Parts: sequence; C-alpha cells; structure tokens
Amino acid sequence: MRRIAVLLAVALSATAASAQDLWTWTLYENPGALALANEVPDSTKLAAVLECRPGSGAAKVSIFPEGGRSRTPIVGEYRTSDADFLGFVRSGKLSLKTDGGSGEIAMDAEHRSKLERFARLCGA
Repeated sequence: MRRIAVLLAVALSATAASAQDLWTWTLYENPGALALANEVPDSTKLAAVLECRPGSGAAKVSIFPEGGRSRTPIVGEYRTSDADFLGFVRSGKLSLKTDGGSGEIAMDAEHRSKLERFARLCGA
C-alpha cells in the first residue's frame, strides 16, 4: 500500500512539473484583431494578453496577477510608438501600475519574435 502511495505522489509531482512547462506565448492573428497570450494552450489559464487591431498603433495589455490565478486583470493601454512599449519589445519586460494594482510581464528571448511581430502588425 505504501508503494502505491509513493508512486501516486511521484506521478502527481511529475504532472505538476509538466503543467508548469506548458505555459507559452501564442500569437493569434485574425482579420481585424491580433492577440498575444501568455497561456496554457487549450485551457482557461492566462497570465497576460496583449490585444490590438492591425495598423491601429495602439495595444491593450492585460496582466492577470498571481500567476494567472486572478481572473481580474490589470489593464493598460499603450501607443505602439511609446517609449515604454518600445522598451518592452526590446527587453521582453514590462511593469504595469494602475489604480487597480500592478503586474509585470517577463518574456523569454525564445518568444520575443512573436512580440516583435505583434508590435509590427499593430503599429500605425
């Protein structure tokens, strides 16, 4: 019986570890709308979403605090030509502070090309 409990504990910890590995950045391109999401694909788990209309020159950034566990986002809007947004595209890091709270985005270098494409397509 103890052996089954140990095997179950190992399986559960492996599942938890692999679930963390599933977080990724996905670029969704639809006619009239773009979205770049930090998500677990095929789930409702979101940590951040960037949205825009192509060519609008504006982007909406929503950060879901607590690693995506909060369903109430912290929202900011940026011109794609703003220094803060351009710095985000260069570094992959953005701090957002509003009356509703604060949050941060840190994007790995491997996903930065998606952010660059999002910024290019959203730009005016």
